[in-house]
Amino acid sequence: MKFSDMKMVVAATVLLVVPFAAQSADPVDQAQFAVSPPVFLQLEITSACTGSGTEFRIINRGNKWPQTGFLRLYHADDRSLISERKLRLGAGQKVSFVVKEEISQGRPVAVWVEPEWYKREFGFDASLDCKSS
Repeated sequence: MKFSDMKMVVAATVLLVVPFAAQSADPVDQAQFAVSPPVFLQLEITSACTGSGTEFRIINRGNKWPQTGFLRLYHADDRSLISERKLRLGAGQKVSFVVKEEISQGRPVAVWVEPEWYKREFGFDASLDCKSS
């Protein structure tokens, strides 16, 4: 390596160091640069009354969930919890299930998905009343 090449390397190093030296001495909260915006739920939920009970189909129309979430089933009339399941959906992943008549007891059934990675106001994502005939 020639002496003239060494000057260029030293000069480049000085240029990289100067901006750090020029920053204020106040502490900087680096976390603000590392935080990405929350991934919000993008779900397609359909429901239908079948001979077996109330059927729900959920499709994740967004990206893979960064963490798990809760799928909760309720009696819609009084918001009493029937069941819950922890899950993590990938992009395009589908989940389907049937709430049997013995469980729903002729009452309307609702589903709510609660993500663990951001706060979401409670509200049913879908509900259906499949009264027995």
